[in-house]
Amino acid sequence: MKKIVLDLYGGDNDVSVMLPGVVEALNAVPELETVLAGDKEKLEVLLSRYKYDRKRLSIIHAPNVLTNHDNPTLAVHGDNGYTLSAAFDYYAADADSDNLISVGSTGAVFVSSLVKLGLLDGVVKPVLGTLLPYSEKGRLCLLDCGANLEPTVEDMALFARLGCDYMKTAKHIEDPAVALLSVGKEEGKGTEKLKSVFAALKESELNFKGNIEPEDIFTGDYDVVVCDGFTGNMILKNTEAAGRMLIERLKSAAGEDAAIIEAAAEKTGLFYRFNDYGGAMILGVKKPVIKAHGCANADTIKSCIYQAVQE
Repeated sequence: MKKIVLDLYGGDNDVSVMLPGVVEALNAVPELETVLAGDKEKLEVLLSRYKYDRKRLSIIHAPNVLTNHDNPTLAVHGDNGYTLSAAFDYYAADADSDNLISVGSTGAVFVSSLVKLGLLDGVVKPVLGTLLPYSEKGRLCLLDCGANLEPTVEDMALFARLGCDYMKTAKHIEDPAVALLSVGKEEGKGTEKLKSVFAALKESELNFKGNIEPEDIFTGDYDVVVCDGFTGNMILKNTEAAGRMLIERLKSAAGEDAAIIEAAAEKTGLFYRFNDYGGAMILGVKKPVIKAHGCANADTIKSCIYQAVQE
């Protein structure tokens, strides 16, 4: 049995939009158990519309919601009634829980992971990593993708190690190929910080392949791509936006044949629809945490749950 704790509050959509994803996952995965944090009475009313094994879903009562406008550190201040806090408290205390998924504030999820779960030995700072598809089955780990906007050289070298550890464990890649995202492929390209990160990775035991430019990310030649959180977040959002724009332009140009483009887009949507490939992972803490997209819907949550079950 896989036990997943979920906080479906604090994102752009109402919890009612995401609950069908939980129900679908429960009905599709017999060995799945879910724990939801939220207003118990309201959640029970919403869930009464669906058919599922009620023995495999429980609720932690938490009536308050921490928003993106609130200070993230509020999540770790006492018994505050926030859904995020209740989810993390339960998860940290329950040895049978396998993963936690949250759509809430990235900062609050990051702080809660650090404070309530604790760091792995040898880790001084967690990192936010995400799996991006470069083929139907191939995935690369991009990190950081939004948590550490101005990491140090030492931080970025650690990110590479954490990404490699994840790809070895979750994706069974024996010797992950590591690349550093920069403005040129040559060794001397980039800022002074990137040059120092390059030197640190070159001297490490990792399978470091050198600098790459953004156009190289999806070639399939790399398993781990390292950057700061600001750059990584821009890569993610630009990939999503560029994919949507390209499909719309093709449909417009196709005119009466737009249905063909629509059908092709459905097959290739994996490469730009975040709903299809789960969420980002907080790496470096003692228990797995998945940060779902702030715009998460039912499909997003279902994908995140499948990600948690499989990895």
